[in-house]
Amino acid sequence: MKRIKNITAVLLTSLILLNASCSGSTEAATDSMITKIQETSEIIETTAETEGTNLELRDLDGAEFSILNLSEKAQFWNHLQMVSEEENGDTINDAIFTRNLNLSERINIVIKCDDADDPENKLTKSVASGDNAYNIAYIRGSNISRFLGVNSEMLYDLASDIPNINLENPWWTQRANKSISIANRQFFAANDISLSFFDSVMPLAMNLNLAVNYGLENPYELVRSGKWTMDKVGEMMLASTEDLNGDGEYTLKADRFGMFGMSEEYAALINSGGSTLIAKDEHDIPYLNINNERFINVFEKAVKTLNQSNVFANFRLSKFKIEGGDLSTFTSDYALFFSDVLYWISGMRDMESDFAILPRGKYDESQSEYYSTVHGSGTLLCIPVTTDPDFTGYVTEEFAFESYKTVIPAYYDTVLSVKYARDEDSVEMLDIIFESRVCDLGILLNIGNVYSNIIKMGEKGDTDVASLYASIQSKAEAEIQKLIDE
Repeated sequence: MKRIKNITAVLLTSLILLNASCSGSTEAATDSMITKIQETSEIIETTAETEGTNLELRDLDGAEFSILNLSEKAQFWNHLQMVSEEENGDTINDAIFTRNLNLSERINIVIKCDDADDPENKLTKSVASGDNAYNIAYIRGSNISRFLGVNSEMLYDLASDIPNINLENPWWTQRANKSISIANRQFFAANDISLSFFDSVMPLAMNLNLAVNYGLENPYELVRSGKWTMDKVGEMMLASTEDLNGDGEYTLKADRFGMFGMSEEYAALINSGGSTLIAKDEHDIPYLNINNERFINVFEKAVKTLNQSNVFANFRLSKFKIEGGDLSTFTSDYALFFSDVLYWISGMRDMESDFAILPRGKYDESQSEYYSTVHGSGTLLCIPVTTDPDFTGYVTEEFAFESYKTVIPAYYDTVLSVKYARDEDSVEMLDIIFESRVCDLGILLNIGNVYSNIIKMGEKGDTDVASLYASIQSKAEAEIQKLIDE
């Protein structure tokens, strides 16, 4: 993907202006921490543009292409918009309008979208009735189990049943898609048509002003050098945790925490440490992956990192419960790190302190890559068997390419220049995060209740994985068998 190389001149200019507008005191405090924007004369390297899908151009004679999508009412913490009636000055809306217009004019189709609070139920009824109501559907990752196993007969296998789709093209999310195939069948996939799979990735946000105040190392350089590890993050969390009012208690917006986030962080660290709840064998068959040395070591380190004395303000716990979307613990400098889906970082656009967007730490320096978890709220594409596979495959591939070319650059510009990132280094970090997106079938499917159990264990500081494995092994294996049964 390497979208950092595709940053527009507009984005560079906005970053330079933003840097110039910083107050003197803030700039002085963070000068050693933030790499400054290059001189305006420096040219950012660009890569050659992808020319297209290489599919033969078709005139589809005004045919309707219908999308079943999750409604924003049902899940407001994602960008779920698929269609736009007109341009209104909003960058994302206007890019979607342009994308759909370009596609409609190039291949002569009409794009329709049905936003549903429960698209899973609506899709099931549509396929059962045999109507051709939808060409594609976007389903919440945490609900895809409803369409697997014996119910997979409702969907086409994207890897083998749909002509014209090439899952190796850059507008398909290869790493994540390979992690959610089962027995070499790809009933669900992520691509660039929907922004949900971008918004649902889980990065870390780090308060750079606090990092300077506590004398912490430059996180960007640690990431680049491969020294950004769970141990390093844990050291920083502990160093920045402070009983500000001296009452011996740790209270939201009265004391300082190393991290403000949610219980899902335990599973996210398992993934960032190079392990998964469910893995797959050489035949692409899932299996319960918790009863091995690597998993146990990673989980123990995750618990050790988060359960150090008072470092983690976990808003899933009653002690730290917040109103939905209340990010003020982080934005008001009461936490060094913030952990949740990327969408929520848009709430930091008015934050006075500078912050960085970072991947999670690796298990140790010997780990070759960073891995970034996608939350189960992210939507995934599927194609119902009631549609024409040739027509749907052709339009879907062209649709994804047009989105890759039009909407994704606009999303980057919006995310990086306006809402989230404050410096050019975070552009680079976000690129790393997007390229390293992974899905864990254990998180999405909760096979044998492994996900919910691991989360509860993390909250309690319980690392007895062997006992958990013994208690859920039979249930997990039975559920996996159902997944692979025709």
